[in-house]
Amino acid sequence: MSFCRTVLLQAIRARRKIAQANACAPLQFKAFVHDKTEGTNVSFFVTVIAMPQNTFVLQSEIERLTGFGIDKLRKWRQRFGFPSTQHEVDGRVIYSSESVERLLVIKRLIEAGFRPGQVVANTAVENLKMVADLNLFKPNVERSESTNAFISLLKRSDSEAFKAMLSKRRVKQTMLDFVQQTIAPLMVSIGDAWLSGEIDVYHEHLCSSMIERYLITQTNKSKPRPAFPIFLFALPPGEHHQLGLLMVEAVMAEAGAYIVNVGTEIPLNSLKLAASGCKANVVVLTFSFSYPPRDVVPTLTHLRRLLPPQILIWAGGAGLSQVRRVPKGVQIMTHFDEAISALGHLVRAGTEPANESVQLS
Repeated sequence: MSFCRTVLLQAIRARRKIAQANACAPLQFKAFVHDKTEGTNVSFFVTVIAMPQNTFVLQSEIERLTGFGIDKLRKWRQRFGFPSTQHEVDGRVIYSSESVERLLVIKRLIEAGFRPGQVVANTAVENLKMVADLNLFKPNVERSESTNAFISLLKRSDSEAFKAMLSKRRVKQTMLDFVQQTIAPLMVSIGDAWLSGEIDVYHEHLCSSMIERYLITQTNKSKPRPAFPIFLFALPPGEHHQLGLLMVEAVMAEAGAYIVNVGTEIPLNSLKLAASGCKANVVVLTFSFSYPPRDVVPTLTHLRRLLPPQILIWAGGAGLSQVRRVPKGVQIMTHFDEAISALGHLVRAGTEPANESVQLS
């Protein structure tokens, strides 16, 4: 029996169980792939959200559940025909629970490096096969003991113990080591755990929420050093994923930088006023994987034109992976170490960065 037919039949059986249970809880089933090279069956878990067949999700909730903005989904619908929407009697736009499940799988594939054009137009079964291929050929990254402990606490929804463990790890590490050796590997493992069906999407959201709040608290405890530059942190318009931004903030704050965060949904013209008002030396933006790739360069270019040349622009995040030409006067940071090094250079230069706004290759 072919892989696609096997998965499809098992999905139908799972749906029957859902209809019988009429519950709203995650249901796992195991699919198998026959590896002809090894002559063995390889199994992987597929998680189906156990919702009643008539369950729908409001448009206002779709971004919170999937991470994809309404504008992005509208462009995908125009280009690829997915996700389709329906309209209730009162005119509200709704998405089916099946579309939400499919979008969550698409999210994981994009995070794994696939382009939207490679996955959005696929059927649900085709994307599940790609997930299986990733499991077959992607080397397994061993979790650390601490990561396993964090995930175990999430499974039990033990928030207090989770936060206590964050504090315990932080005491033993600098903030740079904390984000690189604790937070970053944890978030990768959390994504893999969701993909394999080990945890539910709400566990992932709970983890992100607790880490974000912890990083904000740590940043507020840091005291800026005299004569250190002022950093204005913001998310570009339409971006809502702030964990990466908060990680950079916390690292720069411990290093002595003065931190100002103006939050999300700030128009670029208002960001210009904020930079002037707080006398910022550097404006920092982060772009997540879900930010429209074709909007990254225009956003950075427009902001560069708005700001005076003496104010640097730093940009980072997974959303920059497809950027081939960096706008002149914008610095791309791919690692935390680069930001620390650039901060040191600014301090030594007396925080006069007019000549530092150069394109990085």
